[in-house]
Amino acid sequence: MQSPGSTDQTGVSAKTSLVRLSRRQTECLYWVQEGKSAADIGLILGLSPRTVEEYLAKACEKLGVRTRIQAVIRAHRLGLLAEEP
Repeated sequence: MQSPGSTDQTGVSAKTSLVRLSRRQTECLYWVQEGKSAADIGLILGLSPRTVEEYLAKACEKLGVRTRIQAVIRAHRLGLLAEEP
């Protein structure tokens, strides 16, 4: 059993494995991994670019990372990103 601050073999801490992203946060991260900008994602999802930015910022916060790319990587490691939303 891992202690709350320990990390597993992938370098993900036990604390972060409890992350829950909303459907929109997951969708936005999916499109980031596909190379889409906030404006592109907004068009795809019917949202404003600002709203997309807010979803991505909240996802980064939940995942404990600073950038979108880090968020995509962490979400993949945690099994949070589907093949296609």
